[in-house]
Amino acid sequence: MQQYDLTDGQKKAFEENEADFRRLDDHIRGIREAARARLTNNGWEPEPDGAIPCLSCPCPSFQHGGPQGKCKRVSCRHPFGDHDLPT
Repeated sequence: MQQYDLTDGQKKAFEENEADFRRLDDHIRGIREAARARLTNNGWEPEPDGAIPCLSCPCPSFQHGGPQGKCKRVSCRHPFGDHDLPT
């Protein structure tokens, strides 16, 4: 593993950045859970076939290859993160 020659300030900055990204992950996970619950409470049931449906539109499953990592489906075009990712 490569060693980096970091100052104490840089080490602290990386630690703070990592903590911020973990908080962001937790926040996004909460938003995704709320979106899934909102849809489920209104009769939505995702296909049990391992699809990754969109939580922002009726797109049945994420299609790779869209612009800037977004869904390739013309009717969707939402980012990967808008889809019901496995937890």
